[in-house]
Amino acid sequence: MTESRFRLTRRRLLGAAVGLAAASALPGSLFAREATSPATTRIPRLAGTRPRHLAWVWQFRHDGDPVAIRDTLAAHGLGVVLKTHDGAQWMSRYDPTDNAIKGPKSVEQFARFFEDGGVPFHAWAVVKGSNVEREAELASAVLDAGARSLFLDLEAHAGFWVGTTDDATEYGERLRALQPSARLSTSIDPRPWEIDRIPLAEFAAFTDEISPQVYWGMFGSKANLVKYALAGDIPDESGVTPAFVLASAMRKLEAFALPVHPIGDGTVLRDPAWPEFLEQSYGARADAVSVWRYGVVEPAIWEFLRDNPPRAGFEIYVVQPGDSLGRIAARYGTTVEEVAAENEITNPNLIHVGMELRVPSTGSAGAPSGTTSTPPAATSGGTYTVQSGDTLGHIAERLGVSTARLQEANGLTNPNALHIGQVLIVP
Repeated sequence: MTESRFRLTRRRLLGAAVGLAAASALPGSLFAREATSPATTRIPRLAGTRPRHLAWVWQFRHDGDPVAIRDTLAAHGLGVVLKTHDGAQWMSRYDPTDNAIKGPKSVEQFARFFEDGGVPFHAWAVVKGSNVEREAELASAVLDAGARSLFLDLEAHAGFWVGTTDDATEYGERLRALQPSARLSTSIDPRPWEIDRIPLAEFAAFTDEISPQVYWGMFGSKANLVKYALAGDIPDESGVTPAFVLASAMRKLEAFALPVHPIGDGTVLRDPAWPEFLEQSYGARADAVSVWRYGVVEPAIWEFLRDNPPRAGFEIYVVQPGDSLGRIAARYGTTVEEVAAENEITNPNLIHVGMELRVPSTGSAGAPSGTTSTPPAATSGGTYTVQSGDTLGHIAERLGVSTARLQEANGLTNPNALHIGQVLIVP
């Protein structure tokens, strides 16, 4: 693995989040029917949050009820990665349930639903390259509707990528023209011979990280062992383990000098597979990991991820109106030089609203500039004072508790009825 630092480029900028509205429920589905107009608001997010491990959701008919998914992930301190579209089609084309994603409005409603429940909302989609203009438009609409990031599933198997390298370049150019500051990840089958079948260089040119699908439980067949050997990778007596799969992939991925976000095999519970996977991921400089997928994961894996949160010594801070690099550095007890070096900023005066920065973690999240002189957080006595723009879901995420526990501890019958200055008990 190269020792290149995390790079802040135009690809690592996030648009500022404004606006908040509650999702409405109708009989037969979690949310209202899809409107014809696209989403027009951004989902409010915390100014400073720590990385979360993520759980991927494919189709609700296979993975389960959205409320159960949200509550489980909230209780274990995890985020969600929800599939929104496949090629140029929304997921309602494939998932017959009422809650399947039908368009931008559905994405916006789910973003609010998960974020207000204390679960960071991310999205994923299969890219095919058969209609690059339409696929780029759908991806942009998902990001506009509130997804914190978008994972692009790039594989050469049947039903996946069918385009050319030129199509890959055009897709990236179109998507970046629409979303110059969104966070994008390329998710791949990490077996060496599969990497050679996809236009990864073209995707790496416009995405921010690579997410190898480290499915060690699925890669141990005799046919795979032969192909691994032909690629120069021969496992020891332990067989095809998380360490083996990730090490094999990294020999090819290190050439792209991008951060990695490994996706673990949720079908495997055997010790020490998941501890090994997490340790190897950290060794590859990953900030956090994902698990594929919600509908097949044993509860013990949720508990393992809850008990082993991301150990990155930083938080993600989204620049707010009135911020300066000096002000941000002071807020987190660090220096301008350290923040600039971590984010490869050559001119400390050139930051702008919506820019995403990595800053050293101090144990509490930063507040939007202009609200308080120090980050609002839980006091030593276990209380929290509501600030301007707070919601119960955002406060719960900031303090590392579930929304339900926070609501119960304070006897709140209406979680939306908060007021500035209100003091909440932190469970």
